[in-house]
Amino acid sequence: MMELVEIHQFLARTTPFNLLEKGIQTELARAISVYYFRANETVPPQAQRLMIVRTGLFARYDGQQLLEKLQEGDFDGYQLSGQSGGRLVCEEDALVYWLDGEVFAQSRQRWPLLDNFFLRLAARTLHQQPSPGGEGYFTLKVRDLVQPHKITILPGSSVQAAAQLMSERRVSSLLVEETGALLGIITDRDLRSRVLALGLPADTAVGQVMTRDPRTIDRDAYLFEALQQMGRWRVHHLPVLGEGSVIGMVTVTDLIRAQQEHPVYLLTDIERQSDLEGLVRCSQQIPRLTHILGLQGVLAHEAAHILATVMDALTERLIALSMMTLGPAPCAFSWLVFGSFARQDQGLNADQDNGLLLAEPPVGEVVHYFSQLAHQVCDGLARCGLPYCSGNIMATNPDLCLDKPGWLARFRRWFQAPTPEALLSATVFFDVRLVAGCQASFDGLVETVVTEAASHPLFLMHLAQTAQQRRAPLGLFKNLILEANGQQQPGLDLKTRGMSLITDLVRVYALEAGVTCVGTRQRLRELEASGAMDRRQCRNLQDAFDLLAQLRWDLHLRQQGEASKGIINNHLDPSTLSGLQRHQLKECFAVINEGQRLLDYRFCRHL
Repeated sequence: MMELVEIHQFLARTTPFNLLEKGIQTELARAISVYYFRANETVPPQAQRLMIVRTGLFARYDGQQLLEKLQEGDFDGYQLSGQSGGRLVCEEDALVYWLDGEVFAQSRQRWPLLDNFFLRLAARTLHQQPSPGGEGYFTLKVRDLVQPHKITILPGSSVQAAAQLMSERRVSSLLVEETGALLGIITDRDLRSRVLALGLPADTAVGQVMTRDPRTIDRDAYLFEALQQMGRWRVHHLPVLGEGSVIGMVTVTDLIRAQQEHPVYLLTDIERQSDLEGLVRCSQQIPRLTHILGLQGVLAHEAAHILATVMDALTERLIALSMMTLGPAPCAFSWLVFGSFARQDQGLNADQDNGLLLAEPPVGEVVHYFSQLAHQVCDGLARCGLPYCSGNIMATNPDLCLDKPGWLARFRRWFQAPTPEALLSATVFFDVRLVAGCQASFDGLVETVVTEAASHPLFLMHLAQTAQQRRAPLGLFKNLILEANGQQQPGLDLKTRGMSLITDLVRVYALEAGVTCVGTRQRLRELEASGAMDRRQCRNLQDAFDLLAQLRWDLHLRQQGEASKGIINNHLDPSTLSGLQRHQLKECFAVINEGQRLLDYRFCRHL
């Protein structure tokens, strides 16, 4: 009876069972069997059951490759085919709950909430598995977080010297070593509880108050093992060993930040900065954030959205700091971004594309103030790692610092005289997003421009023609057509010959349909929902866009890791892809070619 109560209590706090009524939880609890596994024991391959981990830890392997870790509250056997595949090994003594496969299947039929949950879980697993090498939190190792660098102090040094060194190096602990041997560690907590609380003098030797013979962890251990050991031993710092000697220190704060890596940490830091140098220091965390996003297997479109959000925060803070120096603005304004940052699909090699929408004409004091503001913000962004735009699409350009009549005049010139230069500008400026400032003015501009664009079929026809000038690199017999890059290396330009082609053709449909959002994925969803574009075509284009974005993201992550080369570009060598990926890439290009053919028929057939 006690066991049934414990099972019911566990289900009551475990998603998705906690969303069911208590009576249903009790019914499921009665159908559950309890099993115990010892460390290193392999779970027998029984497909017809749902396994729920109650305590302990399991690892799933495909041959020698680690696929995933299962801990408390995780499941196995929820796929339609039963088990997830691979060999499931118990790594720590474990207790599991098994729900008979027939009961599980009936439960999913009776309660759609359960079925929807496990369908989504299975879909997510299937989506993540095909990317070999992508690592989540539970496959990150200590060495991925801790670089060989240690801060040490001698045992005979004073606690005052230790406190000063911690303050100077901005750390919460020091390794106590003598002649290369680790004797202990001293932490800020030790200084509080063992020195200040006891009233010891400032010249007390570190060796008197340090933690002797501290627990350590090897750099090849998994991060979750480090966190587990900290909990078991009730410590917050672990010296890290590499080839038998101490190379650094890992803290519980490091692990929590790695486990929950999210822009909120960096955004909070950005918001707190009071000068440009502080923002530059914050921006230096972006490569690390990018690295973690890659290791955790975050999808390309989600990663791009996160990084765009971080850059928005830097921009907003730069604007605020500039206004502290320059004083209040003489009129309301909107800071705009264009192109890939507006769509939030930028790569790691993106540069600045920005401008200003002013509530008053840019003359006199207004133009003087916003010229200074633009230069301070753009210079600050460059200091923070976002390069100046080589095409001068920046707010420092007077042609991009305009009031609403000025901006409307530019767009109307393009509508009325769609020259090649005008059409090239349209591919940039029709993708615009507000980062800071007056939302109402921005919305009014966008609605007017999109409405007027739809009323100029000749302009849309020329824009459609422009969207077909470049073709996907796919030959007659579905062979990939390679082009040389600047280093004369043959490959595929994933942006120019892939993502941009989809973006350009979708933009034409969106303008005709009066769609005001700018992200390519968002435009496709709205076009499908409104019926302005064929559903099948929308789905195919979105799948193609997502795959190309993912390939580019993976490419950029590899290039970022190759610090010696220092160049991030969109040039992919298809020989680095698996056979499946090459097949998928060819299908993407076929979808683009079909999309361009339909675009031509829709907008240019009367030529």
